Parts: sequence; C-alpha cells; structure tokens
Amino acid sequence: MTVVGAPSGGASAVVHAFASVPLHETPEQVAAACVEAVRAVLGGPVRLTVATAPVPLAVGDTPDGLAPVIRFPGPGEGGQLWLMEEHEHLPRSVRSALTAQLTRIWLLQEERSAQAAELDRLRFQIASMQQVARTLAVVRGADETERLVLDSVGEVFFAWWAALYRTEDGEYICRAVRSLRGESVAYAIPARVVRAVVAPGGGAPVIPPEDAEIRDHVPAEVAVIAPLDIGEGQAGLLILGRRMTDAPYEAHDIALLRALADSSAVALRNADLLDRLRAQATIDPLTGCHNRRGFDELITLEFARALRYGRPLALVLFDIDHFKRVNDDYGHEAGDQALQRIGRTIRHAFRATDTASRYGGEEFALIFPETPREESARLAERLRVLIESMLPTEEVPRGLTASFGVASYPDDAGSVAELIRAADRALYRAKTLGRNRVEIAQGPAPAEPAERDDSIL
Repeated sequence: MTVVGAPSGGASAVVHAFASVPLHETPEQVAAACVEAVRAVLGGPVRLTVATAPVPLAVGDTPDGLAPVIRFPGPGEGGQLWLMEEHEHLPRSVRSALTAQLTRIWLLQEERSAQAAELDRLRFQIASMQQVARTLAVVRGADETERLVLDSVGEVFFAWWAALYRTEDGEYICRAVRSLRGESVAYAIPARVVRAVVAPGGGAPVIPPEDAEIRDHVPAEVAVIAPLDIGEGQAGLLILGRRMTDAPYEAHDIALLRALADSSAVALRNADLLDRLRAQATIDPLTGCHNRRGFDELITLEFARALRYGRPLALVLFDIDHFKRVNDDYGHEAGDQALQRIGRTIRHAFRATDTASRYGGEEFALIFPETPREESARLAERLRVLIESMLPTEEVPRGLTASFGVASYPDDAGSVAELIRAADRALYRAKTLGRNRVEIAQGPAPAEPAERDDSIL
C-alpha cells in the first residue's frame, strides 16, 4: 500500500508512470492522464490546472485542502499541480522529475496547439481563396463584379465595413460599399491622398498611420488598405474596417488579403473587358449610339420597368430628311459624316437616363424613361432645332433636317410592339405633312397599319 507523502520508486517511478500519458489526445484527456500518473506515484487527491486557451483546464479533485505545490511552463501562463500540503516537502528528485515530465508534456501540447492553430489558419486561407475564386470565376459585368469582390473579401475578414474605389479623372471614386452598421465613406478621394499611403497599382496591403489624411475620407477606424492593379492604367483600392472579432490584421491576414486583392484585380480586369465586348455588340460604331440589338434590349427593359412601377415611358423615332440625296449628291462618305454629326448631337443633348439608338439606316430611336408624351415632344422639338441649326461643313456640304414621331406608354400603347407602331405612324405623318417637324401619336396604332407610300421617306 502506498503511503501518502512517501512516494515509492522515486524519480524512476515518476518517469514510468508518465510514460503511459497519451501525447496526441485532446488536452482534457492528456490532463486526466497526468492526474492519474501522479496518483499512481503519490496517492491521495490530485488536481491539475493549465492555462489553455480559450478555456483554462482544471482536472482532478476539488481544490479543498490542496495547495499548488509544483508550477511548470506550458500554454498561456503555464500550469500548476495541486497536492496535499504534506507533499510540499517532496524529495527534490521526485519534485524535479514531476516538474520535468509535466513541462515536457505541456510544452509539447502548447506546440501542438500552435501547429493546430496554424493549420486551421492555412485551411481557412485555402478555403477563403477557393470561395473567392469560385465566386469570381464566372465573368460578369463590372458593377456586379465590384459588389461580389467587396462582399467576398468583407466576409472573409469579418469586417464591419468595406469599400472599393477605382481611379477616374485623377481621383479614386467609390464604386461599392458594404457596411453592417451604416458607416459612410467619401464618394471621391484625391489621388495624392492615396499615394501618401500606398503606391499606385498593386502591392502589399498597408495599415495606415493614425495621422494619415485618408482617415478624413473614410471612417476613422479604417484598418487596412489593399491597392489593386486592374491594368491599362486603372488602379483601385480595397479598404477594410475593424473586424467584428476585434482581432488585429496580422501578417498572415495581410498575406491573404494581398492574394485576394490580386485575384480581385484580375476579375475586375475581365469584367471591364466583358463590358467593352458587350458595348461593341450593342453600339453602332459609326454614330456611337446603340445599335438595333441594343435598342431591342433597352426598350424591353424600360417598358418592363414602366409597367411594373406604373410610370410613363416615351419613344421618339426620327430620321434624316432626304438622306438619299446626301448620298447621291455627295457620296456615301458624306452620308457617314452626316450620321456621325447626328450621333454626336444626340449623345450630348439629353439626360443620362435617356438612350439613343440607330434604329436602321438614317432612322434613330430615343427612349425617355419616366417622361410624359408632351415633355418628350418638347425634347424632340429641341433636337429638331439643333439638327436644323447645324451649319454645312466641308464633309457635309448641305444642311440637314429631320422628322420626328412621338408615342408613349400608357397613352398610346400597352406593349413594346404597340409603342413602336404608334411612334412609327407619328413619324410617317410628320413626313407626309412636309417633314422637319414633330408629330405626336394619336392613341394606340392598329395592329395592321394602313398601307403607306414609302417613296415620301
């Protein structure tokens, strides 16, 4: 029978007892095995406490009547072996052996915990990069890609807010904001303010100094800024705020953010290319207006919006009077120059919400969202005067005029096809009444329009 306070076998017994402690189990299981090993050597009640994170361990008997006899290094602030008071005078060899075994085991546990944490970080980084890569793998337009980039990066770092800026006319313009608490950011940041913190284009993310001027343009708790090299002279910024976990952005976070910023820059570059290709597919290269395909897409979209919200929508069709004579008298190059002049005039004459399309040949279409018929007729008259006022040039040696037909939803049509028919009939009436004038539709046009004489066009 083992007598409390008189360990049998001395230091060798300690080594033998601790040899059975499993080193690759959970901290709770390792602690319980350590307690059993001490009991096998000393007998009596035993308690072991270790400052593991996030929750400290306490295994064994209650602390009543026990005292922390042996302290050893380990996780956090280390650990303590609690024994009966008479064990405070253990033989030095036994005390040293217990301290050595507990130190060996718990320093190894601390190393394993650090390795596990690092492995978890690596897994998280890989999963984050895979998630962002999957999200950005599909090429989308710039607006949608900007939102996806911001949402993806913001979620990876649990940021309270995030903002994406892109260069435009010497400034960094805010293109997307993600805020969980309603933080507001500046619409534009001067390029000099950005250059004081990060180099233009790509590079390592930085944590701006507390006195950096950029903090005057974004919430003061801005945590990290990642530059973006979008290519073709385009630069950008990903700005992240404080994290919901209050954890700082450490070196491994900065490395992950740089990798995600590089991937995001590639996605934005591809999105810009897609937008340019889409524009080329829907823009008439001669006039700079939308082509017929672009018109079909826009009128369908705007009509659906007008129908959904019960708002007016106007369509104006017009064509250049006697355009065939321009080609016949001065050549097709002069005709092209005339179309280009008309295109420039249209693009600079109306609101950003209005759209102009080359409907076919010398015929154009104007879409005026949320605009009543009478107001659209006034806009058409203004354009008619502008065209009539254009002076002859060396390229186009004669003046130009145009005839206009105006129709609107819901006054003249209940569908896209009806709207186009109504505007076309109004245009035809403007031609028959002498050209160089604006005519307004007179209610819905019949499904089968009356036969007309196209020779007057």
